[in-house]
Amino acid sequence: MIGNAKIKKSCSVLCILLCLCMLSACVPRDVLTVNGTQVDKGVVRYFTDTARQEEPDAPEAAEALAHQKIAAYVAINSAFAERGLSLSAGTKAEISQSVNAKWRLFGTYYTALGIRKQDLTKIETSAAYKDAVFADYYAADGDVPVAEETLRSYFAENYIAFQSVTGFLTTADDNGAPVPLSEREIQRITTVFENAASAVNAGGTVAEQAAKMENVTANRETVVIVRGDPNYPENFFAQVSEIEDGTAKTFITGDYIFLVQRENLTDESRNLFSAYRLNCLKSLKGADFEKVLETWAAKYTVA
Repeated sequence: MIGNAKIKKSCSVLCILLCLCMLSACVPRDVLTVNGTQVDKGVVRYFTDTARQEEPDAPEAAEALAHQKIAAYVAINSAFAERGLSLSAGTKAEISQSVNAKWRLFGTYYTALGIRKQDLTKIETSAAYKDAVFADYYAADGDVPVAEETLRSYFAENYIAFQSVTGFLTTADDNGAPVPLSEREIQRITTVFENAASAVNAGGTVAEQAAKMENVTANRETVVIVRGDPNYPENFFAQVSEIEDGTAKTFITGDYIFLVQRENLTDESRNLFSAYRLNCLKSLKGADFEKVLETWAAKYTVA
């Protein structure tokens, strides 16, 4: 009996060990090195998690993707240091705000994964490093210079600046489904919007007119959007592009009516271009830089 008990106990231990081995084979390691240097566990876990979300049904592909992300992370951090770049106080403040906001929303989730707030800060900081390296790579004295005139031209052709009021040409039924307003009501709202546009063109402001209107939303300060912005109807950009700078106009598109005052996008005194310069550069060279980064990351071995 004692002999049988020992055998059963040995079998149980063996089964447990086998199960643990099988589990360890399925769970990606969170201790990884890049070119022999260990990467923070929290950083590994972060990229492992994002890779799993992108490849939910392919564990091996997810692990390979995580390794690619980690290699790119190290490559960017190294390039930032090698180029002698630095982050501005404003950028550092933005990183802190972003991390705090994400931690408030997802802190419990990250903590469950073993990702600390410090790890998230490292990830966000590396993203800022990437922008800095990207801008340096395509600077006037960079590896592949992009002319300032090219960026300004792209900005002028693909962005618009405006203030606006949006009205709604539908209501809702008892089930919450949208129902078109009557022709009479649409005409009444159109008249209100046209009168408001006339008032703006006579020297008034969009904010003043918006305050007098009902059932509207308003952008009372300057908004800048790029062509194809998903937050606006498909033909919104084209409609606003036809309005002269400083002029207000009303138009209907789909279930909405807009009062838009277009503003001078390239007014040097406002320097809007400076705020969107990096966005323009990303639109023009973002895809090319990802290929460059892949080349850099390929020099780093994740093990």
